[in-house]
Amino acid sequence: MVLKANYENDAGTRKSMSHEELGTIPHMPFEEYKEKCKDFLTMTRKNGILEARLHTNGDSLQWCAQAHQGLHYFFDWAGRDPENEVIILGGTGKDLFKGIGRVDKKGEWQPATEFGSAPDIAWRMYEYQYLDGTKDIEGQVFDIQVPTIGVWNGAAFHTDLVLFSDITLCTEDAWTTEMHFRTNMVPGDGIQIAWRELMGRKRYAYAELTGEIITARKALDLGMVNEICEDTEAAYARAQEIAELIIRTGTRVTRRLTVQQLRKPWKEDIANELRNAFSTEMYVTATEHSPHEISFWQDAHAEAELVKAAEKQGKVVRPRIGGGQFEDEIK
Repeated sequence: MVLKANYENDAGTRKSMSHEELGTIPHMPFEEYKEKCKDFLTMTRKNGILEARLHTNGDSLQWCAQAHQGLHYFFDWAGRDPENEVIILGGTGKDLFKGIGRVDKKGEWQPATEFGSAPDIAWRMYEYQYLDGTKDIEGQVFDIQVPTIGVWNGAAFHTDLVLFSDITLCTEDAWTTEMHFRTNMVPGDGIQIAWRELMGRKRYAYAELTGEIITARKALDLGMVNEICEDTEAAYARAQEIAELIIRTGTRVTRRLTVQQLRKPWKEDIANELRNAFSTEMYVTATEHSPHEISFWQDAHAEAELVKAAEKQGKVVRPRIGGGQFEDEIK
């Protein structure tokens, strides 16, 4: 399909009154928040399109407080920056997420102790899980004023980071599984909102309770993503193309107000549910053993490879204890 652009790219043409005249506070310049976030986000901006790639030492992200806390600062700073016209957010390298943990100055993996829940460190659950987690999702949906595109590359667990985008692209090898119930946790940190509203209540309940592997093809069929791209770089190239299309289709104000309408259901769900549900998750994390252990994610990788192999043969692998056999899908 060939589309004719309505306008030229209008990035950098915004009219404004001076802060000196109005006595207002200037926004943080791009180069400044780019530097502040450099250890977990690689950022570039051209023609009003901000591309932000999550990373740890230039590779796939290790999920820890650095990104968990840093993201809501990024959403705030980037959301206030009037020079941003479209924001692209995704991962780096083969996978969106490599695992949970921190990397020290020597490049060696360390456990994410900030996510602990033992009685003597239970205070960390509010400071480093509940507070950062709620502000991440609220920031992404409420604070960003412009269209957003998520790039889901390879393996991912906190897929809400790309699913709450207005448009979501994924790579051919993308996959996920909802890790909360798998690790004896209640899903309340917002991912339940994204999955439930995109795939439907009954399908989400099945996926959560069984640990179903969701491949790129399944995500497309369920309405979780919009397009599948060959690999990470192809996904970012396509995101840039769509971003330019968006900028040249509607004017600056029209773009901003259109996405506010598109996000209205998200905003209602988040305001109605997120903070109470997250509190429930934290309560169960404190009272039940809910391990944040890398072995769960490693086991999921093996399951995903099996499911993807079956998919290529037109088969399915249903979640079972001691399962793993290829089966025909009943249609």
